[in-house]
Amino acid sequence: MPGRIVRRRREEFFIRPTEEDLIRVTFERENDHVVRFSVQYLAFLRNAWQAIVHFDTAHGRAHMDISHPDGSQDTRELFGQDYGTALTWAIRQVQTQWQFYRERYEREMQ
Repeated sequence: MPGRIVRRRREEFFIRPTEEDLIRVTFERENDHVVRFSVQYLAFLRNAWQAIVHFDTAHGRAHMDISHPDGSQDTRELFGQDYGTALTWAIRQVQTQWQFYRERYEREMQ
């Protein structure tokens, strides 16, 4: 019996809510399954792009990193979701909540 052919494909796209806000989505599929992803929200603040929120599968698990202006991060696990479901959830979360994340970060900058 011949071995199964594994097709790996990397995709990337950007969502621009405004000129000063960017959502970058990157993911890899093996056949029909998401095996790795990254969803990052960046805001242009004080003449530089700041990484505000980042969802990814680094370290072999889906999680969310919330960045703070002092350089610290809070990490929250995304439990009970396969990577495809977690990717879809992360995209929707950032698309609907980017203003909240931006305002929180701006408040912390003061």
